[in-house]
Amino acid sequence: MTSVLALYRNHDALMNMSSNQQPTLILRRLSVDEYVLPKIHTKKIKRVNSERKPFSVNPFPKLGTGHGVYVFENQYFRYEGEWVKGKKHGFGKLLLKDGTYYEGQFNQGEITGTGFKFFSETKCKYKGQFLKGEMHGRGIMEFPDSSEYEGNFVHNRKNGYGVMRTPLTQYDGGYQGNMRHGEGRMVYAPMRYDKTSNGDRYEGYWVADKRHGPGVLHCADGSIFDGNFDNDEFHGHGLYRHISGVIYDGMWLKGFPAKMASKLHIVVENTPMVIRQGTPFTITVQCLNDENDVVGDEGREIQITAGFKYYQPSKGSALFDMIEDVEDKPIDTPFGYQVVHYPLTNQEQENDGPSEEDEEQELSQSQTQLDLKEDEDENQNNKEEEIKEGEDGEKLAENEKQDDEKEDGVDNSGGGVEEPDEIPNNTTTETESVPLPPPVPNCRSEEGVCVWNEVYLAPAPPMYRPFVAMEEAENDKKSSSRGKPAINKDDRRSSIGLQRVVTAAKIPSILDKMRRQKEKALEEKYAKTGEYVLMVHDVTNPPFLGRTIEPAFLLLKLKRPEAKKRAKKEGKKWDTSQHIRRSMVATEGLED
Repeated sequence: MTSVLALYRNHDALMNMSSNQQPTLILRRLSVDEYVLPKIHTKKIKRVNSERKPFSVNPFPKLGTGHGVYVFENQYFRYEGEWVKGKKHGFGKLLLKDGTYYEGQFNQGEITGTGFKFFSETKCKYKGQFLKGEMHGRGIMEFPDSSEYEGNFVHNRKNGYGVMRTPLTQYDGGYQGNMRHGEGRMVYAPMRYDKTSNGDRYEGYWVADKRHGPGVLHCADGSIFDGNFDNDEFHGHGLYRHISGVIYDGMWLKGFPAKMASKLHIVVENTPMVIRQGTPFTITVQCLNDENDVVGDEGREIQITAGFKYYQPSKGSALFDMIEDVEDKPIDTPFGYQVVHYPLTNQEQENDGPSEEDEEQELSQSQTQLDLKEDEDENQNNKEEEIKEGEDGEKLAENEKQDDEKEDGVDNSGGGVEEPDEIPNNTTTETESVPLPPPVPNCRSEEGVCVWNEVYLAPAPPMYRPFVAMEEAENDKKSSSRGKPAINKDDRRSSIGLQRVVTAAKIPSILDKMRRQKEKALEEKYAKTGEYVLMVHDVTNPPFLGRTIEPAFLLLKLKRPEAKKRAKKEGKKWDTSQHIRRSMVATEGLED
C-alpha cells in the first residue's frame, strides 16, 4: 500500500510541472511490493545574448537580428540601426546625450569601419576610418576655424603623412603624435598686419612641431637660408642670402652668425691721414666683430662721406636767419665737434695748378720787388726830409690812411671805389653755375673688406656755410684790429722811422695777400686746405638681420700739392788746379 500511495503522490507532482518540462519515464522492474518514481530530464533553451534589458519597452528585433532602436540603461546612449544576434552590426547611428554622435559602420558591437563623427565639445567633424571606436586610418578632420586635416590617424592622433590647412599655413608632411615630425613642407600665408604670418616657405625636417635638422627657408622678402635648424632657429652650418645683397656662409648659433660684424674700421698707417690737393687717395674699410676679427660676409653696402667742422653762426649774421632752412643737420664725431657734409668724389680732377716751387719762385720775386720799393721809398723820404722836414708827419699819416682804405677797397684819391683784390670763393655770378661733382658710389664688401680708389675732396659748393662762417669770423677779427694809434706831428724823426717800419711791415701783408690769391685759385679747382673728417657708414637696406653696424671716423689733413722735384743739370766740375794754371798764364802774359 505504501508504494502505491507514493506513486500517486509523484503523479500529482508531475501534473504540477510546467508544460516546458516534458517528463520522460523510464520504467524498471521492481520487487512486488515496491514501485519507484522514474527520473525526469528537462531540455534547457539558450537565450540570445543581447544588450536589451527586461524593462526596455523599445521595439527590438526578434531574436536580436534586424533593425531596431535601443536606449541603454544609463539613458546616456541611444542606438538606432542594424542588429545581428543582439549586437550592433552593420550601419547605424549612436547618439550621446551631450550631442556627440557617430553615424557609420558597426562590427560586432564596436564602431569599426567608415563613418562620420561629430564632437559637440570642440565642434570638430571627422569623416574617415574607425577601429574599435577610435579614429584610425585615413580620414578628414574639420575644425571650427575652417582648418582641415587630411591624412592618416593612429589611435585618435595624427600620425604618418598628412596635409594640414589653416587660414595662415599649409603643411604637408610627416606627423607623429599629433605633431609635425619628419620631412615636411610648410607654406605661411602672406604678411598680415598683426604679424601672425610672414609669407615664408620652409622645406625640411621637423621634430616635435619645430624645424629641426637640414632645411631650406624661403623668406617672403626674397632672402634664402639653406642650412641646419635647431628648435626653429638657424644653428650649425648654413648659407644665408639676404635680400639686401649680404651673403653669409658659415656657422650659426641660436639664430645669428657665429662671427657677426659689429663695427667698421678704416685701415690707415698714421692718424690723421695727410692728403694733397688734387691728389687722389685710397680708402680701405674692414668689417670687424667685437674681437676685432674680420668677418667674411659678402655684399654689405658701405658708404663713405666727408665732413667739415660745423661753425654755429652768430646772431645778426647772414647765416643766422638761414640756419632753420638747413637740411643737412650736423653730425656728431668722436673728435669733440660736429661736422656737416662736404662733397667727396671719385671724378678725376685736372692737376694743372702751380706747384709749390713755382709759387715760392713767384713769392721770392715779389719779395725782391718789395725790397727795391722799400729802398726807393727810403731814399725818397730822406730827400723829402731835407726839403720839407715839417710836412713829413702829415704826409705819412695821410699815406697810411690811403693804404688802409685801399686794402678795404676804397680809394679817396678821386678814383671811386676800388674792386677788392680777392673775391670770396663762396660767391657766384647769376650767369655762372657750378655743378657739384658726383658723390663716391657705395661699395659692396668682399670677404668683409671694401676698397675705394681714386678718391678726391671736391671743391666747396657755392655758399658753403662753414666757410662763410669762418670768413665772417676772420673779418670780425680784422676789423677789430685795424685801430691804429695817432701820430705825433711834432716828432718828425720818429714819424720817418715809423714810416720805414710800416713799409717793412707791409711786406708780409702783401705776401699774405698774394698767397691768399694763390690759395683762392687752387680752391676754385680743389678743396680748401685744412682739417676734414672722413665718415664710413653701413647703409645696407634692409639691415642684415635687423642690425646696423657702428660707423667709423678718420681725420684728414689736406695740404697743398707737393713741389715737383726738378732734376739738376750736371755741368762741368770746377777744376781748381786748371783755374790757377790759367790765371798764372794770364799773369805772365801781362808782365811780358
